[in-house]
Amino acid sequence: MAPRPPRFAAPRNVSAPRNVSGPGRGSAPRRATTARSRDEQIEVAPSDRIQKVLAAAGIGSRREVERWIREGRLQINGAVPALGVKLDARDRITLDGRPVRLHAPGKEHHILLYHRSPGDNLDIKVVTSRAIEILELGKSNGRWLAIQPMPPVDGGLELLTDDGSWANRVSRGAHLLTVDYVLRMRGPLKDDLVEEFRAATHVEDDAIEILSAEAQYGEGFNHWLKVTARATRSAQVRHWWAARGIIVSRLMRVRLGPVHLTRDLPRGHSRTILASERNALVNEVDAIPTPSASADVSLVDDVP
Repeated sequence: MAPRPPRFAAPRNVSAPRNVSGPGRGSAPRRATTARSRDEQIEVAPSDRIQKVLAAAGIGSRREVERWIREGRLQINGAVPALGVKLDARDRITLDGRPVRLHAPGKEHHILLYHRSPGDNLDIKVVTSRAIEILELGKSNGRWLAIQPMPPVDGGLELLTDDGSWANRVSRGAHLLTVDYVLRMRGPLKDDLVEEFRAATHVEDDAIEILSAEAQYGEGFNHWLKVTARATRSAQVRHWWAARGIIVSRLMRVRLGPVHLTRDLPRGHSRTILASERNALVNEVDAIPTPSASADVSLVDDVP
């Protein structure tokens, strides 16, 4: 009889919501604003650079905006700007000849937690469209972004948002958050090997930080291991074990900082994250001592 997968630990004092979705240039010294709706506005300050403004509006990541400028695709008032040019609310921005709108009247920002099956492609367009429909959310505002997405072979917790400003803030330090992985191993899981993994500091030339590793249970050829790590990618975990003759047949992320993937959210389903989770995630990222200034939002090309 095949072993049951380990149960995911629920976060303390946090209850998951019931609804889930199925698979599915400026010269003026003043501060200017761009209308977003009757009740909301996007502020464009004289010190705001184009990368920051477009990222905050959910048009694209800062790194992607820089690429558009280098390729001559992005223009301001009919001319290709220099990298880091400062915007005025009266500037006319075009991408590939089409006007870029910094607002979307009557729409909201969303942050979704999606339970992705290992090996399934992360099709953001399908996932988010389905979630908006099933969860009865307001229409999306801006381009959807993925925060630290897992590689295609792995799965578990994925965070998706159309809030470019929030995504940019979180992504700067998300790679340094503590993460829980659940691994299914093929082959014997000996105590001395688990202890060696706990003490590991490198995979080849890459640094890793393993905070804990606990064998769960297993029968026959399959064994389960729960790992807590920081600044350690899932591929590095796989490579460490493969170098010792142990194949990781399944790897899932079940926690990213304060956000947990709980068992009541089935595979292929989404839910909106709680306000407490959203705020806790920002607070943890802000508390990281020296976040990398070059870190950026990881994008998935297939977006609405």
